[in-house]
Amino acid sequence: MTTTADNVWLRVGVEPEARLRWLLRFGNLERASLTDKQGATVRQEVRAFVVLQEIDPALRGRMRSWPAPADTTPDLLTDGEIGRAHRWIKGLGLLSIGEKWTFAPRIKYELDAYRGMLRARLRANTRLEQFKALAYDAFREARFKFRVCPHCRRAFVPVGRQAYCSSRCSQAVRTRKWRKAHPEKNRAIRRAQYRKAMAASLKLSKLAAIEVVKPRQRSRD
Repeated sequence: MTTTADNVWLRVGVEPEARLRWLLRFGNLERASLTDKQGATVRQEVRAFVVLQEIDPALRGRMRSWPAPADTTPDLLTDGEIGRAHRWIKGLGLLSIGEKWTFAPRIKYELDAYRGMLRARLRANTRLEQFKALAYDAFREARFKFRVCPHCRRAFVPVGRQAYCSSRCSQAVRTRKWRKAHPEKNRAIRRAQYRKAMAASLKLSKLAAIEVVKPRQRSRD
């Protein structure tokens, strides 16, 4: 049985929501920190995204059984073009701070009738411009699934009624609300943590009494 991890088409996303999730993940990557193997995986996924996004939506489901794009596959983005595509998609950060992300790919649209059926294609001057236009189409197709985390301002695609991008952000908000609602308990916990840390640093017994003294305020003459 083919799993998402094994199939590049499934990782990139056959459905609009999954492709949007992949684009956001691609934008959040730090390519300089990737291993050679991870970098090769990213190259394969970017190329698969372009191929998949160019296919008619009704036919994308059939791509699951297609061979993955390879370095020898003709007319695909080069490693340098993928790097420029990654720098470009970092513009998503503007949306997280409430600004507009404006870009103008140099493209043209092409229609023809093949055996009585209308075919629509997007053409660009370069593969990088093609990627930008296809990414825009993917954003537009799944725009109602786009969210910005109210805690860290990171863009994400929710699962169900998910309100935050991660459990870490969700926990941080719950903790902040609890501390605000229970200030005395919060201070007691912090004092206990301080005592424990001081006992460890001074190599004292766990039973040793450590008094937490508030700093004296200077008198104003």
